[in-house]
Amino acid sequence: MDEATRRLRAAAQRLAQGKARSQVRYPAAFRRAAATLARRRQERGGSLRGLAQDIGVSEPTLMKWLRPAPVPGLRPVAVTVTSRPEAPADASPVLITRTGVRVEGLDRDTLIVVLRALA
Repeated sequence: MDEATRRLRAAAQRLAQGKARSQVRYPAAFRRAAATLARRRQERGGSLRGLAQDIGVSEPTLMKWLRPAPVPGLRPVAVTVTSRPEAPADASPVLITRTGVRVEGLDRDTLIVVLRALA
């Protein structure tokens, strides 16, 4: 076992101390170092399973770290300001009071009179 593998194994043991195997969170620097070491081993014909056992992580975890980073799901957008759509000419205001009374079909001035009478 080379020095880089020993350092990763010691770091993995420190991170896993007192935690269940599924609760260990490996920092990005650790994941990058493990992935770099795995690529070098693969180039020399070594196996991922052996390296995973040597450093103390599961083989699927190490394989996941070797995958390329996913493309972000967000895309840039452009927001444009448009004019507010005009209300239809036949639209009239609607009054809904706190008590649930709904008054519609009146012009604005008459609606104001009704509102004052209800208050």
